Parts: sequence; structure tokens; C-alpha cells
Amino acid sequence: MSDDTARPCQGCGASIYTEHLDTGIAGYFGGKLLCPHCLEEAEAKGDATSGAKSTDDLEVIALADEEPVSPKGKSETHFKAIGGEAQASAVFDDGGLKRPLDPKNPAATRCRTFHAKLNEGAVAFMSRQLNEWTDSSPDVTIKFATSTIGIFEGKKADPHMILTVFY
Repeated sequence: MSDDTARPCQGCGASIYTEHLDTGIAGYFGGKLLCPHCLEEAEAKGDATSGAKSTDDLEVIALADEEPVSPKGKSETHFKAIGGEAQASAVFDDGGLKRPLDPKNPAATRCRTFHAKLNEGAVAFMSRQLNEWTDSSPDVTIKFATSTIGIFEGKKADPHMILTVFY
């Protein structure tokens, strides 16, 4: 799976990206690929089918060029998509941008785009990602935002809500 390709959650249909699997917030449980919301529910209920493996039981493999990446242990919640400074830079790195942030200027200097399928779970996850990003970035002052509905191409064309935040 390439970094820009999303797989659907087999529980609710939310988009699951490689970074969700790499950080351990989404994964396989009971033989199904589940988003963080569905994974947490399944683990709480103990819905695993016999012989199925959770993400903790899977062996980590690496390509020859890369160093092995070990899966993170489960934190208190599976929603920690960008939960600490080390993770925040891996998920969204704006360190290479030249224009400095200016919270006092009314004009925006940067933008960030979020998107989600049009279902309750996916939109809730996108909201949580946005809130965690702003919480982990105290220097960010949101100037304005736009939203639209558009088609994201993948295995099948799905309508998504696209939210662009200017800061």
C-alpha cells in the first residue's frame, strides 16, 4: 500500500492510511482491518474470532533499505494519531517550510488539508486529528478554514469532505 492510498475500515468504512497502521492506532483484529474507533470497540468487547491475530501479535517486517520499525505499544487511547513531539513531526512535518508563522498577522502563511469519507465515524476521526494537531502546535493560530465535498480516487471513487485550514 503506498503512502497516499487509503483502505476502508471493514467495520465502518472510514479511511485507514499507512501512517495509521505504522503508528498502531489502526490494525487487524478478528481478521478484519479496523479504524481506531472500531479497533478500540472490538478490543473492549473481545470480538476476536478464533485464531485471529491482533496487531500486537503480528511480526514486524522491513524492506532491505529500511531499518525495522517496531509497532508502538497501545497507549491509553488509540486516538493518539499525533500524540507527542516525535510523532507529530512524523505525521505532519512543516520544518522544511521557509515562511515563518506570524500569529499576529491577520493573513495566513500556511495551510493544512484534512479529509474524511462522508460517514459519522470518519468525520469524528478527522475532527479528532484536527484538534490533536492544534493542541500539539501551540504556535499555530487558525486564520480561517474552507470545506467542500469532492471525490477522492482510489479503488473506487468515494465522496469526501475536504477541510483546508489556513494558519
